[in-house]
Amino acid sequence: MRIRVLVVDDEALIALDIAQQLNDAGYETIGPATSVATALKLLREQGCDAAVLDVQLGSETSEQVAHELRALRKPFVILSGYSNESLKSKFGDAPLLCKPPRVGAVIAALNQGLERSNVGAVD
Repeated sequence: MRIRVLVVDDEALIALDIAQQLNDAGYETIGPATSVATALKLLREQGCDAAVLDVQLGSETSEQVAHELRALRKPFVILSGYSNESLKSKFGDAPLLCKPPRVGAVIAALNQGLERSNVGAVD
């Protein structure tokens, strides 16, 4: 069974690149979602084991998606063009990676979160 990762990013090229590289690494990707509404709809309809969230989605943030993932006990990685400590208050202890992300770092952070949540990791 492949681990399902929800990809949330409003920058189409980055989102597609992340999704493709995750697929190449053995994950199954959900999305990419470009808005909070789409991300929440995908999460509720298709579910996921983990997620990659861009913090800034146009005029909104992915904070609501992060809250939903936490409630479901699903690990996630956050991406931001800013290295801002205030993000920790909104997104908790989720790994924060700077954009554009190195996919190896995204995969390592996802695997670490999946291992902590007892889902397992992709080798």
